[in-house]
Amino acid sequence: MTAARPLSQALIAGTLALTVLPTASTTEALAYDMDCKTILCLAGGFPPGCADAYAYMISRITRFPDPLPPFGFCAMSDGSEYTGHRTSHSFVSQRSPSGWDCPEDGTHLYHAYDRDDDGGRDLEVFCYTHTTQRRVRDDDGWQTVTIYHGRTPAQAVNFEIQITLEPGTAAEYVSPLFRINTRTGYVAQR
Repeated sequence: MTAARPLSQALIAGTLALTVLPTASTTEALAYDMDCKTILCLAGGFPPGCADAYAYMISRITRFPDPLPPFGFCAMSDGSEYTGHRTSHSFVSQRSPSGWDCPEDGTHLYHAYDRDDDGGRDLEVFCYTHTTQRRVRDDDGWQTVTIYHGRTPAQAVNFEIQITLEPGTAAEYVSPLFRINTRTGYVAQR
């Protein structure tokens, strides 16, 4: 593990101490606390104790028909908004390779999305370990065919998110990119 991880944990702990409001008695204050917790848990990769923050984030981004950002207003102890973060997030489509993930290390993604002869669309997606080439003969002569070895199913993802705490400072921490399937609960870090 790199030295950035202990620094990020110290930054998260320090930021949590600054952002958590005194004991909240209203629903609004509790929502602010959950927004702060979501920011901190996201930066830490949703470690144990953050399941409620993860569920809160997922419920916000999957709200139908109008999804919300992953979190809202995070109040510091003086009531001002905590703005020491930058979040990039987006929904992704399975029509694109970014909508799929190979969960096993050392595997590669195969993704083909084409129109078929009937005007429909064909999607073929899988993970593989390596390829070999083989020459085969058919009615049109010799052709080279790629053989995919170690095939396993790819995981669909539909949301990506990454957070930067204290951007532009010496204490800047950039989280891994989290790739999530909001329907199945699959989460991967890159």
